[in-house]
Amino acid sequence: MRVRAYRYSAYTSKTVAGVLRTRLEVACKLYNTLPHAEQEEYERNKHSMSEAGLWRLALDLGRRDPEFQALHSQVAQQVAERFY
Repeated sequence: MRVRAYRYSAYTSKTVAGVLRTRLEVACKLYNTLPHAEQEEYERNKHSMSEAGLWRLALDLGRRDPEFQALHSQVAQQVAERFY
């Protein structure tokens, strides 16, 4: 069986590159916030959060914190899923 590989180049403007960079930084910040939240949950209730709990937390952070509102809800859920 023959496998084909394609290469695509993406040329973005400075504004689009800036928006992508900002969203990546926010996603990284969310990923780094989740361990602290899970540790606090463990210290309070002596059990870790489930995957659904992490999803809810990521969505709640997106609703409450204006910085996390730059991310779409699906992206926030996928960040939480990768952390889990």
